[in-house]
Amino acid sequence: MKNLNTLIALLLFTSLSISMGIAQSAITFQVDMSNEVVAAEGVHLAGNFQGWDPAATVLTDDDMDGIHEVTIELPSDSTYEFKFINGASWDFAEDVPPTCQVEVAGNDNRFIHVAADDAELTYHVCYESCAACGMTTVRMRVDMSVEAAVSPNGVHVAGNFQGWDPAGSAMSDADGDGVWEYWASFYPDSLDEGMLTFKFINGNSWTNPNENLAGEDCADDFGNRVLELTDLNMVMVGNVETNAAPCYNACGTCLSPTQVTFRVDMTTQETVSINGVHIAGSFQGWTPSANPLTDDDEDGIWETTIGIAASDIQFKFVNGNDWSGNGDGNVDNELIVGDCAAEGSDNRLLSVGADDLVYEVCYNSCEAGCVENPDPADVTFRVEMSEEEVNANGVWVIGNFTAPNWQSGALQMTDADADGVYEVTASISGASTVLYKFVNGDPSTGDNGVDFIEESGILLDEEGNELSNFELEGCGLANGFGAYNRIHERSGEAEILEAVCFNKCTTCVVAVNELLQGEFTAYPNPFRGSLTIDFQSSQAEAQLIMTDLSGREIMMQRIAPGTGSVVLDTSSLPAGSYVVQVIRNELTQGQMFIKH
Repeated sequence: MKNLNTLIALLLFTSLSISMGIAQSAITFQVDMSNEVVAAEGVHLAGNFQGWDPAATVLTDDDMDGIHEVTIELPSDSTYEFKFINGASWDFAEDVPPTCQVEVAGNDNRFIHVAADDAELTYHVCYESCAACGMTTVRMRVDMSVEAAVSPNGVHVAGNFQGWDPAGSAMSDADGDGVWEYWASFYPDSLDEGMLTFKFINGNSWTNPNENLAGEDCADDFGNRVLELTDLNMVMVGNVETNAAPCYNACGTCLSPTQVTFRVDMTTQETVSINGVHIAGSFQGWTPSANPLTDDDEDGIWETTIGIAASDIQFKFVNGNDWSGNGDGNVDNELIVGDCAAEGSDNRLLSVGADDLVYEVCYNSCEAGCVENPDPADVTFRVEMSEEEVNANGVWVIGNFTAPNWQSGALQMTDADADGVYEVTASISGASTVLYKFVNGDPSTGDNGVDFIEESGILLDEEGNELSNFELEGCGLANGFGAYNRIHERSGEAEILEAVCFNKCTTCVVAVNELLQGEFTAYPNPFRGSLTIDFQSSQAEAQLIMTDLSGREIMMQRIAPGTGSVVLDTSSLPAGSYVVQVIRNELTQGQMFIKH
């Protein structure tokens, strides 16, 4: 049924695109299986255009020539990622050579770009190769980042593989990182002595600047680059350790990578995975098993040093070697909250410059040294479902406090007194920051939005337009996937959280005065030692009240007419959630804030 659903979704997507007047391209995917034993289940294709279903899209070989193919109508002017599969499950997916992967290291999917004017397009390769069977493919790369300017005619490559035509092989820089690429495919015996000879051109004619590498190790006597063909699929690199592209008019890279030493303190973690601690980030393709850290002196601080090009990077530490935390011995990965997190994400953010540096933090924290965690204690989660049709499989809570965390360790809630408020008590240890969300239905089965509904943390009006979200309302943070998680700072004592309405920061029914709009703004949120309140200019006296979520008054302050701003001293407040209200002329504006 899943395969049928995927096919139906693909057909609906195509029909909708046509009905909306989006240009379509007929893309024929062909894979030569002559060198393979074809599985009894046949050859399949999976990609981002059909939900990555390994069994939904079958290729056929009607003429029995070993070439399996399928034609699919897809919107033009788009880039698609995919893989061929010798079978009908991911266990039999091909190993795509780095030569034709989306990224040289990291994303190992094939890709195809469909131009706006491509009515028809054929993608033909040998299975687990980058061109037709027997052909050699070289991913030619050159770093233009240190050049004063790139020609308006672009960057080209010319060589003995294409008749030394300076305008015949245009390179591209799709991601704008200064590295230009071109994929050259040819039969090796078409080249003299099996050697690839070429040079890069900053433009599209021999009158434009072109390389002259005479005397360098990577060049011949005429200053051309020379590459010995040692494999059917090859990638040009200027540094074999980093896979960085060669610099224009140089054999090596443009700049030596910055040496960044990453250190993470794991002493506050209850368990360190038997698979060790790893780091994954934008600089290495977000692969959680690729870069292990070590703790040779067993002091609980794990570290590694990695060469990284100067840039802004995102990353996180992993307690184990996979993302799910479900692998044998794996624990979890970081969900970062605070100043060190990238905006709108739970990843760490670091600016890497030219100077080597040391980055040292506590696991799952922005602080350099670990602070002792609160004592283990029970936390009771409560959610009001009066505005929802409760799923037959009940109401659940997921979060970073279960083992395994989130969906895999979901806890079912109960409503013993049938008052519409569901609750569950969890014994929580470790870090003080608890991230969580409620789920209407069992999140361990089916599809979100169909068989169950997770809180999005996005508040909509009747027309479906976004009004606000958990972060703006003060009860959550962005999760980096287009939605929001709830947040709670636990005290180390038993706590019963206030019941909140499903997908809201407040109760389902709130009796308040007519709302006062735009009376004040406050920052930061979350806050620590102080909270700044900025007021609109007004001649009327106002009253400022801060309460906790139970309604207990924490502080009250008279706001004199014409006051521009006040700074509240919050240093003595325990971590938790608070509500600030400003009352002026019997009108009220309120906002929720979180203290770390």
